[in-house]
Amino acid sequence: MAEPNHAGDVQAALAFAKDHVHAYPLGLQNGSTETAQVVVVPRGLELKSTKPFVDEWRGAPERRAGQATLQDLDSFIALTLRFRDDGSALFADTTPEAPGLTAVFDYHQAGPEGAARFGRHGAVYPFPLSDEWKAWAEKDEEKMNQAEFAEFLEDRIGDVPPPPVFTDESADADRVTQLGRLLGGTFASAQRLLELSRGLKVVENARVKSAVNLSTGEAQIAYESDHRDDAGAPLKVPNLFLIGVPVFRGGALYRVGVRLRYRVVGGSISWLYQLYRADVVLADAVTEACGRAQSQTGLPLYKGLPEKAA
Repeated sequence: MAEPNHAGDVQAALAFAKDHVHAYPLGLQNGSTETAQVVVVPRGLELKSTKPFVDEWRGAPERRAGQATLQDLDSFIALTLRFRDDGSALFADTTPEAPGLTAVFDYHQAGPEGAARFGRHGAVYPFPLSDEWKAWAEKDEEKMNQAEFAEFLEDRIGDVPPPPVFTDESADADRVTQLGRLLGGTFASAQRLLELSRGLKVVENARVKSAVNLSTGEAQIAYESDHRDDAGAPLKVPNLFLIGVPVFRGGALYRVGVRLRYRVVGGSISWLYQLYRADVVLADAVTEACGRAQSQTGLPLYKGLPEKAA
């Protein structure tokens, strides 16, 4: 039997590679007059898309893509109006912890015969909470000593509007009146709260002798050192006041009822306040903003999140 000629086989393989396996240029057209010049380099038998090569030669993107993040509702509406078309849609995430509005400019067109689209171009408005709302929400139901509470009241006194005076039976008047009746008191003015703040600073380190709830809903607090208000009477503390703050940055003002509370333990007093139905106020602000976006853009609005882009 003849011996196999290994040397001859190797030489034949090398000769074939020299003649047939080598790099060569290739021109790829992108559908226009431009041609992308690429070089084919052998590395096994692979199939790869030529799209990245073609995209390098594009004078403009093949399609619009990307998601803008807007900082106020007006900007979100303006950008949506700039890019919307008949297939665009709005989506509202009403989750209390992280509400948001999303616009998908290239959403699928309506109907079973509507064209499918990529859904890669849009905008989002994450409902950024206002500094005023965050300040009040952060301290909601948090116990503070007299000095801390007095300082907080003075810092935020600009958020307290005058008690509303109504001359008719409007729905707004009815809501405020009902709130006062429900919570059992009347709403204090900013001036009244400022007087309280100053009075608390005077008795910062004094021990409480007595605390009595009055028929008006106010509390009358007497201290062992016999500190009194400007009129010479024991401090009277209102139990209700209103704040008027925007829920979202740059948004409309919302009136929120606030209940004032105190706790006396061993002669020491601590203060806290409770925002009345803050969750309802937040939900109402989200609903109002979504309605405004839908009305001004003329687009359909769906509660939830859009599909992930293809």
